[in-house]
Amino acid sequence: MALISDMETRRTPNRPGQRGMTLIEIMVATLILSIVTIGMVEFFAHGRMGLEQEERKRAATLLAQEALERTVAQPYELIDPWTEQRLVGSTTYTVTVAIQQNAPEMDMKAIACAVTWDIDATNERTALLTTFVYEN
Repeated sequence: MALISDMETRRTPNRPGQRGMTLIEIMVATLILSIVTIGMVEFFAHGRMGLEQEERKRAATLLAQEALERTVAQPYELIDPWTEQRLVGSTTYTVTVAIQQNAPEMDMKAIACAVTWDIDATNERTALLTTFVYEN
């Protein structure tokens, strides 16, 4: 008889000093952990995309600086507009150098370099740098 009463007390769900977790508690804990995990994955995915966009912008700025330096290094009378395609990593950049004569003053050229790249199928970004050169 002592054996039967001992088994009955083990099955009592809310007995004082109960050890372990119920199935509901485990399911709630799993749900909370899943929600937190999904949030963390989304956070890191967006962070990675932002990092990649900033890396592309940095590459475009460096390409624009290089294009301006190459253009300014030429003699004043040979500075002309030009365009080229550059591949950096998996991204294709279009580098376009435009020249404006006598701007903002006489015997001066405004040199603008625009570097464009696609961020997705329908959108593109542009980095634009400008400098001025006087005729010596």
